[in-house]
Amino acid sequence: MKIHHIINSYDTDAGGAENLVRNIHMYLIKNKIKSSIFGLIHNNIKMNNCENAGLKSPYNYQAFLSIKRYCDKNVHESDIIHSHLFPANFYCSIIKILKLTKATLITTEHSTHNRRRGKIWGKLLDLIIYNPCKNIISISLGVKNELINWIPTIKTKVLVIENRCLLYHKIPIMRKKKIGPVQLVSVGALKDSKNYQVMIDSMNEIRNLDFVWSIAGDGYLKKKLLSQVYKLGLTEKIIFLGHTNDVWPLLKKSDIFIMGSKWEGFGLAAVEAMNSSLPIIVSNVSGLKEVTNHKLICALFIDPINKLDIAEKTRKMILDYDLRLEYGLNSFKNSKKFDESRMFNSYINFYNKLLNTLN
Repeated sequence: MKIHHIINSYDTDAGGAENLVRNIHMYLIKNKIKSSIFGLIHNNIKMNNCENAGLKSPYNYQAFLSIKRYCDKNVHESDIIHSHLFPANFYCSIIKILKLTKATLITTEHSTHNRRRGKIWGKLLDLIIYNPCKNIISISLGVKNELINWIPTIKTKVLVIENRCLLYHKIPIMRKKKIGPVQLVSVGALKDSKNYQVMIDSMNEIRNLDFVWSIAGDGYLKKKLLSQVYKLGLTEKIIFLGHTNDVWPLLKKSDIFIMGSKWEGFGLAAVEAMNSSLPIIVSNVSGLKEVTNHKLICALFIDPINKLDIAEKTRKMILDYDLRLEYGLNSFKNSKKFDESRMFNSYINFYNKLLNTLN
């Protein structure tokens, strides 16, 4: 048996799904399970058993044929094709529907939302994607529930393997009360789902407070967001750091983590912030609630479309050092539930169980 991960890109600059695929792939190889990654988009990442089609876009007309050629050359009947993200998962399902491979097809659902949901054409596309799959892995319970609500007929195929991550810190960080601006931090691509436009407007409501908000991430909204910050006169309050390969030093020197996403499949950045003993301000949406809502309270929940609610919760956290200290310690304790070794073992157990059902 060999696991073939097929995805639009596995670049380190891409996102959470891409990071997950790379980590699972390396863990499988480490445990002597055959694994490979095939991506559609060109990148220069050097990893064992990884290759890409060298395309500029996964929507290129050559994308489908590239996956077919990869499957013809590398995929055997006893193998598992594990697809991720649209349109790569759509191409894999078409290959399976056309009986161009005898391998078992599974896919992972990485988000609670996409542009296809709620549209007739989207329902048709998703039926094409999910029906040929033996199983559909959801990265959180929220993702599973939203998917089943959208397509109830696939309920028996869907299972949850919760995301996990590398927990960098072994002991909590105790932040002393200090003179100077409170350091807010966000980590995430500059795209619509991350809701930065509303978040920036909310910061304008509390501009009189002593804080600096650093945003680590890059994306297609960068120019628009920079212009928004400039027009509001917040250039000394809001700093765009661009893509950051290593977020741990940034999180360590920060005081509050804020994530105002419109939707989120899981919220890996929030787990990393929790492990860095940061108090959390997050949207009250599926995925993020699963990560941050525990008996040990570590987060204030915000309505992502209400700038006044965001501003008020942020004001409260900025002004209350004792609250930050309490929530930060709780964050660290809660983060221990998300150690990545548990996730990796769940994937190995799933692959082995699936293999046994096929034999």
